[in-house]
Amino acid sequence: MGGLLTASAPGIGELASDWTLDPTIVGGLVLAAGAYLAGARHVRRWPAWRTVAFLGGLGAVAVALQSGLDTWAGRLLSVHMAQHLVLALVAPPLLALGAPLTLVLRAARGDTRAGLGRVLRSRVARVVGHPAFGLAAMAAVTLGTHLTPLYGLALRHESVHALEHALYLGAGLAFWVPLVGGEPGRDRLGPVGRLAYPLLGMPPMAVVGAVLEATSSHPLYSHYTAPARALGVSALSDQRLAGAIMWVGGTLVLVPVAIAAAWAALHAEERRMAARERYADRLGAAR
Repeated sequence: MGGLLTASAPGIGELASDWTLDPTIVGGLVLAAGAYLAGARHVRRWPAWRTVAFLGGLGAVAVALQSGLDTWAGRLLSVHMAQHLVLALVAPPLLALGAPLTLVLRAARGDTRAGLGRVLRSRVARVVGHPAFGLAAMAAVTLGTHLTPLYGLALRHESVHALEHALYLGAGLAFWVPLVGGEPGRDRLGPVGRLAYPLLGMPPMAVVGAVLEATSSHPLYSHYTAPARALGVSALSDQRLAGAIMWVGGTLVLVPVAIAAAWAALHAEERRMAARERYADRLGAAR
């Protein structure tokens, strides 16, 4: 979160162009992309759209952690909230659509594949892959990192800040995989579950947004008072904007996803019913 304070708050163009590359993060992202592409080349008929989705997820992580979103996150709470939403609601579903575990399982051979299969069938994997765990993880991370002293601690210590980012990404993956991932062994959600599941992820974000907007007497996080003043921005106004970003941003992502996921589940169920009816008709004709 380096860089010098300027005389005004950043615009969209500055947030998009003010990149500070961390070799560790960039190296990790490049390594993940290379490993995924290598696996995709060794799997027959691996869907290209899954590769595009996974690389897009890595790109979203890069935007959150290397662009102006990270450069300005320590100065304006509103930018920090946008960064959190990218890590929780943009990067994880794209990574989950890439189905990296399925790719690894299909690319592996022999004992390696058998060992991975045992891990994916383990009790821990079943718990982590359950939709209830995803909802609980997202709620705990969203509320715990914004409404406890952990947020202030992350602003003061870079290592805690990095852990906070990892928690958002990890909780986001736990939340999104049951809904959009093509991973083995995950619990299936029916049409009603696919509609309700994303909607159940909204209340924690709404609570954080409401707290930020309702705290009008003083900034909830004193860290932002001086940087906002130096930028000519009211810290309270920026805090209210941050609350709106958390509340409205979560709604704009999760509501359309709920509708689309429910429609896709209904459409898939209709296809399965039609296939069962055709099979029954063939059995009847053969008798």
